[in-house]
Amino acid sequence: MWIRHLLFVMATSLVVTGYAATVGKDLIKLCPGQAKCRHVYDAAGALSPSDVPRFEDYMRWILRESDVDIRFAFIAGTGTRSIEEVATDVVDELRIGGKTGQERGVLLLYDMQGRRLKMEVGYGLEGYFPDAFVSYLVRDHAQQFFESGDLGFGLRLLLRLLQHRVREAVLGTDFDPRVLKAVRSGGYLSGGAGVTARMPSARSVHAKPTDRMSDPDRALYRAGSTPTQTYTAYLAWLSHRVFDPNVDLFTPASRGYLASLPLSPAYRQFILFGEYGKTFKLVERGDLALLYFTNTPFTSPHFFVKEGGAWRMDMNAEVRNTRERVGGPYTWDYRGRGDEYTRAFSDLLFEIGSVQRIKDGDNRPLVIRGSKRL
Repeated sequence: MWIRHLLFVMATSLVVTGYAATVGKDLIKLCPGQAKCRHVYDAAGALSPSDVPRFEDYMRWILRESDVDIRFAFIAGTGTRSIEEVATDVVDELRIGGKTGQERGVLLLYDMQGRRLKMEVGYGLEGYFPDAFVSYLVRDHAQQFFESGDLGFGLRLLLRLLQHRVREAVLGTDFDPRVLKAVRSGGYLSGGAGVTARMPSARSVHAKPTDRMSDPDRALYRAGSTPTQTYTAYLAWLSHRVFDPNVDLFTPASRGYLASLPLSPAYRQFILFGEYGKTFKLVERGDLALLYFTNTPFTSPHFFVKEGGAWRMDMNAEVRNTRERVGGPYTWDYRGRGDEYTRAFSDLLFEIGSVQRIKDGDNRPLVIRGSKRL
């Protein structure tokens, strides 16, 4: 699932030049959810012109789906004022969340000069975005993608994190702070995954994301004698600062495919947010295994194959056999036809509405809060 998430993020904002005490009435459209409403204020030109309409479409989609009003605003600087003071004024002036009925609004304000991000959360969303989650977005995630030089990609990914958290909250799932320890550990996991993996070398902590892992670090991420062992090592691999797909966890074909993708640390952390601490079932059939989740409906299954006595993840099978969906009650479906995995696990599949899912997985439909606004 996460590979197709990446392709979506790559394909899918708020700067006002010199704050000057007001954002400027000509930039404001007080119309949450309507076609001409602006969610992106980028008068300073921080974003590519082709990115702005994509952000607008995406944030309107989030508003329709969840009734959460998200705005981006970039400012050239705050002058003698604090970014907190400016953020409060912008929220008031743009009436962010004011028409959602429960002050369900979020402002992401970025100060270009000071390189600071402020996330202002409306009262109606404080339970959705606890302080620990907001702190991670502002201090960890934002720093990574702003420093990467690809602002558009980073912002799309930030939106996906926000949307994922909103979806979980709507279904009554509390934020699990253990995932923050995992993403900050640099490859060391314990607790949520049920198994502990060792700490990588000190060298890896200071490595660039494009570096090759050291040989000792690579050795930590080996295929296990059970699919669960391999999956646990995979979660630890996701949290490693260095993206190196040439590890024993994956089939040779999967390594080649992963090597073609720009999987930044921030993006791999996004994947970890969706899986760490989640409950799952594993079904083995001969040399094949299927892992699917039982307490989140948003993450599609993983596929494993036994090779030489070790279980490796088959990411190519994941791309081939599952598909991301938007605009409906389910975010993924199973689309495999006639391949070895589909034949082996056909008795676990069933039709629900217009999609195919796994029988005893989490098949709760997405709650569309804002459906009446369409």
